[in-house]
Amino acid sequence: METPTLEAIEARKLLLSGQAPAHLRVNGDLDLSHEVSLTVLPEGLNVGRLVLDHCPALKALPAGLHCISLSACGTPLTELPDDLHVTSRLDLSDCKLLTHVPKGFAVDTLILRGCTALEELPEQMHVFVLDMSGCINVQRFPTSGPEQMARLNAQGCTRLTALPSWLKRVGQLDVSGCARLHELPEGLHVVTWLDLAHTPLRQLPASLQGVSLRWRGVAVNERIVFHPETITTQQVLEERNVERRRVLLERLGYERFLAETQARVLHRDRDAGGERRLLYVPLQNDEPLVCLEVRCPSTGRRYLIRVPPTMRQCHQAAAWIAGFDNPEHYRPLVET
Repeated sequence: METPTLEAIEARKLLLSGQAPAHLRVNGDLDLSHEVSLTVLPEGLNVGRLVLDHCPALKALPAGLHCISLSACGTPLTELPDDLHVTSRLDLSDCKLLTHVPKGFAVDTLILRGCTALEELPEQMHVFVLDMSGCINVQRFPTSGPEQMARLNAQGCTRLTALPSWLKRVGQLDVSGCARLHELPEGLHVVTWLDLAHTPLRQLPASLQGVSLRWRGVAVNERIVFHPETITTQQVLEERNVERRRVLLERLGYERFLAETQARVLHRDRDAGGERRLLYVPLQNDEPLVCLEVRCPSTGRRYLIRVPPTMRQCHQAAAWIAGFDNPEHYRPLVET
């Protein structure tokens, strides 16, 4: 933010003391982030850019709040006032208690990233950029909304079942991790790229044929996305682009790759599921692939879990998977 003006400094003192009058107007920027004592703001506050990030005691925004840009990341807001007016950018990332955004809400950029309590988006919203990544309880879009967006990020919206029929054109579309999204609407046009990693999508509608595809941000083609069975171990080994090689490896599968490359066994021991092995394959111009092979003691199913290349023992790798930096502190009664 810009260096605060004398006006902004005085306004900040009034706001933190609880003595600010209603309809206070502040030209420029006002940063109140991380203010633990801030509990309320005056009605009708008008400010250029307002930052309220991580204010733990602020539960609500005032009626009549006007600003060009508002950021309240990580603040425990539960809803927004119906007359909130933000013209450019509203960032509510990680407002994990937020449950309501008012109907007809209009702003250029709306960021709801990580708003895990939010179950629905507002009807008749008017936004140009929407980031709803990590909104794990949103199941559907409202019945009406803008026909065009510059960017829609729905990454990790695991309960989302469909994109809206009213959306006809979007510049960039990220639906990666949308585990219940089985199809995209016919007639949708994506201008720049479409990221569909870890979705059950098996084909694209005719309107999206030829679109540039991504897999967790890496440029890929339809064969990698929809026909991973055609990928060979040799193609993985010969791929020079490190990021693309990692996608190829993921799509091929660790089990097949380790078997076909005859992975070297770095270490082996036993746990409740039986024998476990630490497997190693060198990769050109990249860190080696190291995986811990374990079996579930109840089902007997075999699992391969990638671990850092610095791992040298099975217990060390299992400790890292469980979140322990020091393997000596990891002493489970039963490892599963």
